Amino acid sequence: MAEIYQKDIDLKNYSKEELIGYYREMVKIRKFDENLIRLMMEGKVSGFYHSGIGSESVSVGSITNILRDEDYIYYNHRGCNQKIAKGVPLSKIYGDFLGTVEGTTRGLGAGIVHSADPSRGVLGQCGTIGSQFNIAVGTAYSSKLQDTDRVTIVYFGDGAASREPLHGSLNWAGLYKLPVIYICENNGYAISSTTEETHSIREHIADWAWGYGIPNCVVDGNDVLLMHECVQEAVERAKRGEGPTFIEAKTFRHRGHFEGDTYDYVDPEVLKYWKEHKDPIKNYKKLLIENSICTENELLNVEEQLDQEILEAIKKADEAPLPNPERIYEGLFA
Repeated sequence: MAEIYQKDIDLKNYSKEELIGYYREMVKIRKFDENLIRLMMEGKVSGFYHSGIGSESVSVGSITNILRDEDYIYYNHRGCNQKIAKGVPLSKIYGDFLGTVEGTTRGLGAGIVHSADPSRGVLGQCGTIGSQFNIAVGTAYSSKLQDTDRVTIVYFGDGAASREPLHGSLNWAGLYKLPVIYICENNGYAISSTTEETHSIREHIADWAWGYGIPNCVVDGNDVLLMHECVQEAVERAKRGEGPTFIEAKTFRHRGHFEGDTYDYVDPEVLKYWKEHKDPIKNYKKLLIENSICTENELLNVEEQLDQEILEAIKKADEAPLPNPERIYEGLFA
């Protein structure tokens, strides 16, 4: 059975700047999300969007361990959380949704999250759910062949965990002790199907990793510091050449699978509980104030600065030109 990752977090191991930095990153992600939804409602963004509100701590807690540009991530369905945490500028992501040349794709695929920023180690997302597992094994294998300490993290949801490629990739990652970390962001629903309806295993998805000799654990993904320390241990293992780790981060999304999803398959009382008692930002803010790390006014200043930063990013993305027709031919083999 998978280990439940639990430990007492010693705040003295962190500087004030680090602790406030985690808060800043989580609030930045949420405010980005809220403003993107606003742009969609205003008719400025077309296409589907899968909101990550409620699970910001999974991305921030994990990616703060691999902020080097040479470390790789493959993000999941709610991947804007991970792209922002890895350092992709907000204007670049807004530009992708608005279809302007400011975006990482410089105008291709407007209104979708399928973008990449290799300069920051963001290698994208596969169009077919679950395809990223084998590609992540490939980049981890390249790191091993080149004798580097580069680490790959592949993110996926509980729905993608039911795809066959996961098992093939786990086998090779375990066999060759590759520096890859699997992070299953388990929010309990694959679109509208519960984990119990889609998985034969009834306890933890992380239990599957045992069959491939891969260390694994289950962690409260809504606790940013617990998430950080759990992934820190996995990153250190990978850098020592000890191979992969499988982490199942328990969390919950506050919105439907996509914008427009009625979310009526979730009990309103369950959703209310998660919003009131398990919101990662609300709980972390309380932790900082109660432990005298900072004052409420200091955190309010952080939030106000982010409001301005996001407005400037939207303005930069919106005022950038649309691509010329020739853009569609760039990057073609023939």
